[in-house]
Amino acid sequence: MFISYAQNFEDVILWRALQHVENGFYIDIGAQDPVVDSVSRGFYEKGWRGVHVEPTAAYADKLRENRPDEDVLQIAIGKGGNSIRFFEIPETGLSTGDLELAETHREKGLEVVETEVPLQPLATIFDRIGDREIHWLKVDVEGMEKSVIESWLPSKVRPWVVVVESTVPNTQVPSHDTWERILIKLGYKFVYFDGLSRFYVSKKHPELEKTFGQGPNFFDRFVLSHTSPLVETSELNAYIEKQRRESERFTFYIKRLELMNEELHRDFKIISSRSEENGRKSDELFYEISRIYSSRSWRLTRPLREVHRFVQKFKRIADKTVILEYALLSVNRRPQLKKYLRRLARFFPSLEQRLLAFVSSRQSSDFLASQTRVSRSGSDSTAGDNLGPKAMKIYRDITEELKRVDRGK
Repeated sequence: MFISYAQNFEDVILWRALQHVENGFYIDIGAQDPVVDSVSRGFYEKGWRGVHVEPTAAYADKLRENRPDEDVLQIAIGKGGNSIRFFEIPETGLSTGDLELAETHREKGLEVVETEVPLQPLATIFDRIGDREIHWLKVDVEGMEKSVIESWLPSKVRPWVVVVESTVPNTQVPSHDTWERILIKLGYKFVYFDGLSRFYVSKKHPELEKTFGQGPNFFDRFVLSHTSPLVETSELNAYIEKQRRESERFTFYIKRLELMNEELHRDFKIISSRSEENGRKSDELFYEISRIYSSRSWRLTRPLREVHRFVQKFKRIADKTVILEYALLSVNRRPQLKKYLRRLARFFPSLEQRLLAFVSSRQSSDFLASQTRVSRSGSDSTAGDNLGPKAMKIYRDITEELKRVDRGK
């Protein structure tokens, strides 16, 4: 599998045409970085070797470090004297020997560092290689393409494939019309344009022409390197898509929480309303109870309520008749209470009649009289001499309760 490092798949197109060559050779003029956007890196990994021409000091050093088994020439290629004014634009691939282009970059706010580098014609580079076959030559010199090609002659070396950047830097404006006719005279035929560079095949290798035509595709069997901007874009798109899904999920949760909050708010309003209503009812009841407790009738009926409590306390363990008898007995032993209850009974005629009827039927008058005498003699123990065990227990309980009431007054 071929790994593509070039910025516009130039290496894929070249590999398609030249993959049958083992341990091929190349010349990369304007090589720039040894990995990022490199046209030669994929071939290097396949065992190819070559010569790199790079006038920028920083990139030349990186090439030497990364490709110690290849020649790196820190020079410029073209016609002219022995050196040239060169304008470095640090950390970009825009460095150039063209003053006009350099000024354009400066106007756009880019840093431009002027230096002087050696200048050699392309023919000299060919001569250094000797008789070795050159399978591809790439020229990417930011506006100096014509000067490079014009310095070719008088060399008779003809690389199999020549790739030349053919637009004005950072534009889609064609620039090949100034130098293409020179290449054609040197024996080359135009075969492919990728939108940035033009590909030419030597007339000595017409068999290669058929490999050009289609752009990079699935059948080229290549993968992108980790440095490719397309990989970065793909990873960024994947990250953005992940974040979008996360955002949708959180938006869904937020909507659910908002609905829950609305429901809780409605419930709170209902509960608050009911609480206020219950508060009003509680105040009304408290007011009514206060009125009852402060009324005269409530004070007058206190003894009856006490008697009622005695009766309720013992109603599950004794006969009601026995309870009433001993209640009357206890009342009879307290003259003041007896006198008070007689007066109070007059306010309740029905109750008074029932009590009198009960006393009459049970001959309670004699019973009460005898018990009164016993009470006056100060002997409480004889009051229950004729009582059975159950009645005696009831009597004692009532007596103790009456004592407790007396203590509480």
